Amino acid sequence: MARDSISRKPSAKVDKVVGVADTGQEKNAGAAPGTVLIVDDNPLITTVLKSLLQNEQFNVVVASNGEEALLAIDSAAIDVVVCDVMMPKMDGYAFHECLRKRPDYSHIPFVFLTALSDDSEMQRGLLTGADVYLTKPFDPRQILPLVRGKVLRSRALKQKTEEHFDAYRKRVVNTLSHEFRTPLVAITTGSELLVDHGDKLDRERAKHLLEAIRRGGQRLEKLVGDFMLLQQLDSGMGKKMYLTRGRVAAVDGVIQRVIEKKKADLLALGFSFSVDNLCIGAQTYCYEPHIEDALIRLIENAVKFSRDRKEIQLKVWIENEKAVFEILDRGLGLDPAKVSQAIELFGQIDRDKFEQQGSGMGLALVSRYVRIHGGTLHCGARSDGGALVRLSIPLGGAPVG
Repeated sequence: MARDSISRKPSAKVDKVVGVADTGQEKNAGAAPGTVLIVDDNPLITTVLKSLLQNEQFNVVVASNGEEALLAIDSAAIDVVVCDVMMPKMDGYAFHECLRKRPDYSHIPFVFLTALSDDSEMQRGLLTGADVYLTKPFDPRQILPLVRGKVLRSRALKQKTEEHFDAYRKRVVNTLSHEFRTPLVAITTGSELLVDHGDKLDRERAKHLLEAIRRGGQRLEKLVGDFMLLQQLDSGMGKKMYLTRGRVAAVDGVIQRVIEKKKADLLALGFSFSVDNLCIGAQTYCYEPHIEDALIRLIENAVKFSRDRKEIQLKVWIENEKAVFEILDRGLGLDPAKVSQAIELFGQIDRDKFEQQGSGMGLALVSRYVRIHGGTLHCGARSDGGALVRLSIPLGGAPVG
């Protein structure tokens, strides 16, 4: 097996680099421009790269295989990984795969070093998602500009991730504090009035307070229920239900049950509700409660964001071997540039401008249902006013994925 073609016998090129690094240690007094993790079982390569990078004031962490690297990366804030491919215990590919599975390390650029220079091996390295794939022998000094660029990219990605997380955290706190506080105020205020002044309240006033308490309790119950459902889906239980309890179902039956559950409520609220079903006789493998809940949530969203024009349509048709369900309304519409925000967990568009009762989990749950079923979800604005949300799932008699 070809190993470490930089050569175990130092070349003049390597000797020169080591010499520069050795004489430059005095310059390491300043703040380090970044931290590099070198993973290689060849001591010559790690020594050369470590000396070269330290001479440029980088912090350097060294590991001899993937297992050691996994331990090392938890103990230091790594900006860039420079990793050999062929190593004992855990090779570079396995280490890279472990790293990419951890969201807190997904921003770290990854540079592969290897003595295997054939095209298929390089193709494999690039297909793993590594940023750069370098073959040995190489000039160690070429590493410096590469590492500097990757450090800048790593820090930019990390900052962007931290800013996104901070915004997400604030949104979660604001949303949930509102969603918990509002019904709790109704419950506590109403119950206090009944306890303290119940004997002085007329029947209508008492009934009004009890209804407010019940609505608050129902709102809290739905919030807690959605949280539990979200945890089930994210833990893999949703996929398991789809695979073990799913069945071949008639699309007509799914539509009919949704209509039975929502039509009376819509008419009571003053909405016109029409259904255009072009999927007569079509079948799909699905876990019906998931698809029905998804469609009901989309209809409820249409109600929530409607104003004067209370019109909701459900259209169903077949396209490219998929059953397509489309909900259309005449409400506020959806800005295409903000659709991803609406689908994101706790994401609500322009909540600061419009009072929206809800936690922002509805579309996030729908998107998870659709993903479990191997389908797609599309949200957009209608050209003549209002919003459309299109859910599609594959036809057929077997589960996907």
